[in-house]
Amino acid sequence: MRFGGHETFAVRETWLSKGLRLAAEDAHAFDDPLVADSLGVGVNMAKSIRHWLRLTRLAASLGKDGFAPTPLGRLVLKHDPAMLRPATWWALHVNVASQSGEAVAWHWIFSRFPGDHRFDRRQCAEALNRHLEAEGHRMPSPRSVSSDIAVLLSSYAKPVPPSDEDPEEAVDPPFRQLGLMVHYRASDTFRIDRGPKPIPPEILCYSLATTFMGERSAGGWFDVHMREAVGRPGGPGRVLALSSDAFAACLAETERVLGRTSLRSEMLGGDRVIRVPAFPSADWLAEHFRRAG
Repeated sequence: MRFGGHETFAVRETWLSKGLRLAAEDAHAFDDPLVADSLGVGVNMAKSIRHWLRLTRLAASLGKDGFAPTPLGRLVLKHDPAMLRPATWWALHVNVASQSGEAVAWHWIFSRFPGDHRFDRRQCAEALNRHLEAEGHRMPSPRSVSSDIAVLLSSYAKPVPPSDEDPEEAVDPPFRQLGLMVHYRASDTFRIDRGPKPIPPEILCYSLATTFMGERSAGGWFDVHMREAVGRPGGPGRVLALSSDAFAACLAETERVLGRTSLRSEMLGGDRVIRVPAFPSADWLAEHFRRAG
């Protein structure tokens, strides 16, 4: 179970695309003491870029062979090297928020924290501490928890009303553009938005594959009960911050756009079951790039 690693920095625009290109050009670039100069950032920012590349699964350590793009990273470099497509950021968000052992605060806030009503930073950190204690985990320092919560909220919460004073907020951090969380500036409180969102259809399949495919694929398909897809921690309903109604709407749109050969839902024994082809999650992002041209 890990906390920190981000050096208190949320992901910024261009950071991951720069870092990914550098890792592709030289697998040992991030071992170089001067890597910050190559990236055009400060030393701690360079450490943060490496952390986020690893956490989003765009790049991975190869031990003595360095640090290089994963198959997902190579796919993004080929089809969206500047990382301008929303589907890329949706996929990276799924990668971060669905894993419980690395991005503990991210997994917890989207999968277990009832953030539908407004909350502040202190309430959020205290709730995470109570959760960790109840689960019997080794307790991190209060500073580590507070730091992770601060970075998470800074990453995702879109200010309301928008700030016209802080130059750091002139361009939203990329994850804010997903519309998952709101920051009410007047009261300095936050809320998770579980309503409908413009989620690319392939991303629903990407999230289903990330969470469920390894457990139950057989015969080229895997089945997920609707209630699991909506409510399971790390699953698409939680990670994509969708209420039951919003998930049903997203599922219907996915079926309409992709067709029933790519995904279909049907009633079995009084329960709705989603049937998905057993493709690796990255294949769904590749399919989105193909469909989007």
